[in-house]
Order: sequence, then C-alpha cells, then structure tokens
Amino acid sequence: MLLILVSVAQAAGYSLDVELARTGFSLAPPGIDAPEVQKRGHVRAGAMIQYERNPLVLVVDDVEVGSVVGNRFAVQVGASVDMSRRVALRASLPLIGNFGSEVAELASDGFGAGDISGGARFEILNEDTYALGAHGDLFIPISGDGTYMGEASPRFAPGVSFVLKPGDLRVTADVGMMLRGSVITQQALGAGQELVANLAVGYTILDGRVTPQAVLLSRVGVQEEFAGSWAAPVEVLLGAQGMINKEWYVDAFGGRGLTSGYGATDARAIVSVTYNKMPPKSKSEEVAVTVFESNVTDDDLSKIVEEPEPEPEPEPPKELATVTQKEIVIRDPLKFHEGTERILPESQATLDFVAKLMAENADIQSLIIEGHASGEGSFEYNYELSRKRSEAVFRELVESGVSPDRLSYRSFGEVRPAKEGDDAANRRVVFSIARRLLPGEVNPGWATQIVLPWNGQPTTIPGPALPERIPPTTEKLDFDESQFQDGDK
Repeated sequence: MLLILVSVAQAAGYSLDVELARTGFSLAPPGIDAPEVQKRGHVRAGAMIQYERNPLVLVVDDVEVGSVVGNRFAVQVGASVDMSRRVALRASLPLIGNFGSEVAELASDGFGAGDISGGARFEILNEDTYALGAHGDLFIPISGDGTYMGEASPRFAPGVSFVLKPGDLRVTADVGMMLRGSVITQQALGAGQELVANLAVGYTILDGRVTPQAVLLSRVGVQEEFAGSWAAPVEVLLGAQGMINKEWYVDAFGGRGLTSGYGATDARAIVSVTYNKMPPKSKSEEVAVTVFESNVTDDDLSKIVEEPEPEPEPEPPKELATVTQKEIVIRDPLKFHEGTERILPESQATLDFVAKLMAENADIQSLIIEGHASGEGSFEYNYELSRKRSEAVFRELVESGVSPDRLSYRSFGEVRPAKEGDDAANRRVVFSIARRLLPGEVNPGWATQIVLPWNGQPTTIPGPALPERIPPTTEKLDFDESQFQDGDK
C-alpha cells in the first residue's frame, strides 16, 4: 500500500497487478492453495467478492500524500475440474472496479478486467494426517494499460503446498514464486521476481460444517533492485469456511495489512460462494471388488456372497441392537470424530450392547465388521477411512470381551451406498454374521486367555472355553509288523 514518488508522472496509472488475495478453487481459504485433488469429474466453481481499502497509497518523504487506489471492488470468477485422481485444471478471471483516487496524476479509477489465469494442481501425497502437492498458474495480460489491474507481460506462478490435518485441526502452507519480467515505473516502484509464502490454520467445528481460519498472506521481492519495503506486503485475514450443504460452500473473511507494501490494505472484506459437484458413480464403480482384511474362510464368505436374494431390511431394533439371522442390527448409527476413526463417546453404549449380544449368542462364530463411507472425497480416502473405522470397532469389541477369533473387519469405502445421495446414511458400520452354528452343532469354543494383537497386552475374555485335549492312549495297539518294511517308522 505504498508508492514512493521520485518524479511526477506525466500519465496516470501503471500496468501493475497489486492483488494479494486470490482464490484457487481448492479446499483452502482465499489466497492459499491446498494439495488435495478429489476424483475425475469433480467440479468446484464460484465467485470471490472482495472490497479493499487503500491497496495502493502515494508517500513522499515519509509523508502520505493520498490514495492512488483508494477503494477497490473485485469479483473473481472461475472453476476447477479434476481431470484425474491426481490432477486438477483451473481458470479464473477477475473483474475490478477502482475508485476514490486522491492523486490525479496517478489516478486509475474505472472498471475493467484483470489478467486471466489458467493453471493446474497436482496431488503428490495424501495420507491420513498430511498431504503434499504442487501447482502452477499462467497469467495472460488482457487488462487495460495503467489500471493497476494487470501487467503488460505474461507471468508464471509455480509453487508447492502442504497440509497437516490431525483430527479436526488443519494447517495449510503454500510457498511459491511469481516469475515475471521487470515492471519499472517513473516512480521508485517496480516489481520483479517475488517469493510468495502463505499460511492458514483452521479448526473444524459443528460436526464438520464450519472451519474458523486464520490466514497470513505475504510476498517479498528477491531481486536487489526490487527489495524495498513496498515489495514486502504482509496481510492477515480472519474468518471461516462454511458448508451450507454438500454442494454449496460459503467463505467469509476480513483483515488488513501488517506491513506497508503494494497490495496490502487498510481493510479487506471477502465473501466467496463455491459450488461443489461430485461426479455421478458409474456402474463399474458400484460393483468394484474390495480387498479386505479378514480371518473368515472362503466357505464362510460363500454363505454371504452366493445368497441369490437379499433379505428384507430388518425393522429398526427397539433396543440398542438386535440379532437377526444374518446381521446384528444397531438402532443408532455409530458416530466418529469428523474425518477420523475416533469413536464418539455417545456410541460407546451401542458397542457395549453389541459385545453383550455376542456373549449371549455364542452360536455366532464369525461376525464381520463392515465399514462404509459417503461419496465425499476420493475413493482412496474413503476406503482407508472406512477401513480404519471398522478396525477401531474391531478393537473396541475385543477389549469389551469378544474373542478376536469370532471377529474380522473389512472396508467397502463408498461403493455400496445404503441410499443414493444420502451421505449421512451411507457413512455407517454394519455387523454381518458370516457363520452361525447349525442346530445340534457343538460349539468348539475359543481361547479365553489372549494377547491383544495391537499392543501385546494379556487379557481374559469369557468362554465357552476350548474343549479339553484328549489324553494320549496307553492301550497297547495290535498290528502286524510284517506290514512294515525296514526303515519304516
């Protein structure tokens, strides 16, 4: 927000893009890129509307003369489309109105378009608690000369982004460069290659629907001739990202510059509206084969897979859970912390009741814990999340006294939705009975002294105990030694 005068300009305005906050149509707040890409056909489109007060001010001999750009309204419209699981393409166009200039010889009041941009994001890694990506955007000049809305030559902005996401906390860092030809004015104002570094810290609340965020935006000139204070703007924004429903998102932020520098403001207000559209599932996706962890035999699975007609959906149980022929049906769905496998305390009673039913129904020899996810997010992410949730339930039941020999778990991710379009119904854990004893069949029992496989802790679980071993016989056996050849044992 600083312009130092060396000599009086003969013409108003210069071709210099002073914008500090843009949206990249990713999961991050304004001004920052997030590394995650969703899936092929996923679309994010929308508009970011912002008001800026004094993004460019004229100062002579440390005395503020007046605003060069006193007020600015800007609307950035654009979209991002995921071309594959790892690559997303995007494009945007800013529409800008400047007014309120107090320096007539440098004034650039009026309306116009900024430089159009197009680029790509690349997801390199996406693990449970962190993700890494790269991005690059090309800015093509289409703005009018002397408007402070764009520049006379193309610019390229490559960068890398990183996010930490343990639980509900989300920390996003975005570092890159602005590569451009030198912009030199008749004033002591110019621009060249710049380092861009941005940071956002957020925490999700209200069951994942709102994420308050603190954002720091900065850039600094890396060329010696463009390394003055005007080339090192720093601005802070505070606000929140909110989800209206699974398709519409609204962001609201406000802030101001912490240092002098072109583009940092005395005040900034941002509201953005984003349309988020996931691609429809194909038939091949709906019948995708899922690899799972299990100690169930092929014979056990065949009793489920080969069933020609599905059973009618059981009535909701009056108690916390009830046993049917092929399933333990729970009354209330299990709940987890948003985006994690941590079971919420309110679901503990349901799991305790399932453990109680397993103790009361010793004929249930094999119970499969199935994790399912909604269509939000990528297939890989949903598969892994539902696998971890089914494993968490497995551990909880074992710790509650159910023999691990009677349990297994597997993940179906999002490929078997309970109800199309209903994310809440599709995020679920199902308890499928793979094998029950037949009438008159003797229960072989299971070990009551076990070691928890994930930490080696010895523990005792209720029986029935394994049958006693038959002692070796001492009775002399009659046989004809002539049946054996020399060397036979």
